[in-house]
Amino acid sequence: MGKNLNKKQLQGFSLFELLVVMGILLMLSALVFPLTIQKTQESKLESYASQLTTDIRYQQQRSSLKNMAGGISLGSNQYTLFDGESLASATDTDIKKYPTNIQITSVSLTNGSEIFFPSGEFKPLSYGTLVVTDGRNSIRVYINMEGLIGYEKL
Repeated sequence: MGKNLNKKQLQGFSLFELLVVMGILLMLSALVFPLTIQKTQESKLESYASQLTTDIRYQQQRSSLKNMAGGISLGSNQYTLFDGESLASATDTDIKKYPTNIQITSVSLTNGSEIFFPSGEFKPLSYGTLVVTDGRNSIRVYINMEGLIGYEKL
């Protein structure tokens, strides 16, 4: 008796089909990758602006609630939280360095580069704006004369 053997035909993709799919995936990744990097940089900058704003608010709260004069002094590659009437006469300091590729490009404060909160006061003696940038994106940090502190994308 002869058996009728059904040969199964192998199913699969041709080399051409695989190359087309790989090409499409490569083009999609080439479009998405730069956008992802840009969003990551924006996120890092916004996170840093948020940290700087939080540190300014921290000094404001300490001044108001604990009756301690203090503030923040902005430098070229760091800023310093200080307790006292100024950075020069500070009793305690905390130095925080700017992250890589992030810098403060424009400081427009009423007292130079120091944000100062007198003892027991919520309102700062110096107020204004400063711009935090990574070279591509910028965020403005503001401190108004009533003590409102925040930031916004430019």
